[in-house]
Amino acid sequence: MIRFYHVTKIYKSKNYALQDITITIHPREFCFLTGPSGAGKSTFLKLALGEETPTSGQVLVTGRNLQTITHSEFPYFRRKIATVFQDFRLIPTRTVFENITILLTLQGYSQSEMRKRAFDTLRLVGLQSRMEAFPEELSGGEQQRVAIARALISKPHLLLADEPTGNLDPELAHEIMRIFQEINATGTTVVVATHDKSLITAFSGRVIVLAKGKLIDSGE
Repeated sequence: MIRFYHVTKIYKSKNYALQDITITIHPREFCFLTGPSGAGKSTFLKLALGEETPTSGQVLVTGRNLQTITHSEFPYFRRKIATVFQDFRLIPTRTVFENITILLTLQGYSQSEMRKRAFDTLRLVGLQSRMEAFPEELSGGEQQRVAIARALISKPHLLLADEPTGNLDPELAHEIMRIFQEINATGTTVVVATHDKSLITAFSGRVIVLAKGKLIDSGE
């Protein structure tokens, strides 16, 4: 699903964000990507998303070498990769329904198709009754679940989450992690970047450890 082959990423400051990383994340795996601040977790996810390119080495995702994907092919590649962030990134002037169906609108789905898929996806995260609510009417935990629904509505093969529970209390953080594990059980590969050791202890999954841009433990 994700393959890094001798990947190094150096920014203009000549700081190594990642150093010679070789690792494979297999289809249907549930992985934690952990390490202290500055370990390279966010850079790892950005490279897997194709948002950044490696200074050297190769990144393959869903069987595609990201360095060879053309500009016109890239949107189709990204359709099967979903992301969840710490800050939710919801549009405040749009309802829950409108927020989670933006991609479907661009893909030409009908209103009836979008409503059915939105209801089914929101039911998965326990928010089917909040479809017409606006983000400001939701709690932080509910907003994060909307962000997860937005990620899931396109039925991704791969879900990448960058510190998704960083702004939530422990109880809500565990609730979000349970949703991720349910998603994984349906066949979606899930990678969660976190520095929260309590989550890693409480939930089963492969643990990949980074520190100062180096792979300390592949978890295999």
